Amino acid sequence: MVVKIDARPELKDLSRAFSELGSKQLPFAMALAATRMAQRIKKGELSVMRRRLDNPIQQTLNSLYVKAATKQNLQAHVWFKDQWSSGIPADRYLQPVVQGGTRRHKRFERALIARGIMRSSQYATPTPALLDSHGNVKGSMIMKILSGLGAAETVSGYQANASSSRRSRKKGNAHRFFAAEIEGTMGVWERRSTAWGDAVRPVFVFVDRSPRYRVRFPFFQVAENMVKANYAAEFQSALDYALATANR
Repeated sequence: MVVKIDARPELKDLSRAFSELGSKQLPFAMALAATRMAQRIKKGELSVMRRRLDNPIQQTLNSLYVKAATKQNLQAHVWFKDQWSSGIPADRYLQPVVQGGTRRHKRFERALIARGIMRSSQYATPTPALLDSHGNVKGSMIMKILSGLGAAETVSGYQANASSSRRSRKKGNAHRFFAAEIEGTMGVWERRSTAWGDAVRPVFVFVDRSPRYRVRFPFFQVAENMVKANYAAEFQSALDYALATANR
């Protein structure tokens, strides 16, 4: 997801700026205006994210970047980082709340499908008991579940699935998690010991419809509205600054 801010003021403003600044300082003013507008958009987007999203994690908030315009390239950018060293980048997992509609299978679901635990037409939805304070399932918990179900991926020769080894049995994931249909509910279940004896509870429920998302974070609309409302003022401010510093 990328918002591009072009340094394109109204023709009358551009003509006036050219007559006042000349060809040497004008690109500087235009690049400065685009960069300041991008920085303003970033602040606005973060404000909307905090209001619209349910307690977003700091990693999500920190993934929004600004690329400044230059005199050679008069276009500034605001975008979400699309590559991380590990995990799913914000650019990908924010798509459903930015675009709305249905979502594709997550890596966890693809692993269950590949193992034959879940049908390709199904989706796994977590139960409230599994969610953290940000409404997410921790990656460590996902790994424990996949390991217990024998659906963990092999990475660089390392197999994370539970086995019959003493170390694996001590972790107990293979006993703790299992896939089954119980009382009409298909999903991944967890065995638990309580004061009243052993019990089971669902941690992921398999559903036949892709979860639907409404647009909760109108990323592009926010940027467009801010440009319409603020670009003229930003260009004037940049023009004034360029004029004030032209002869220093």
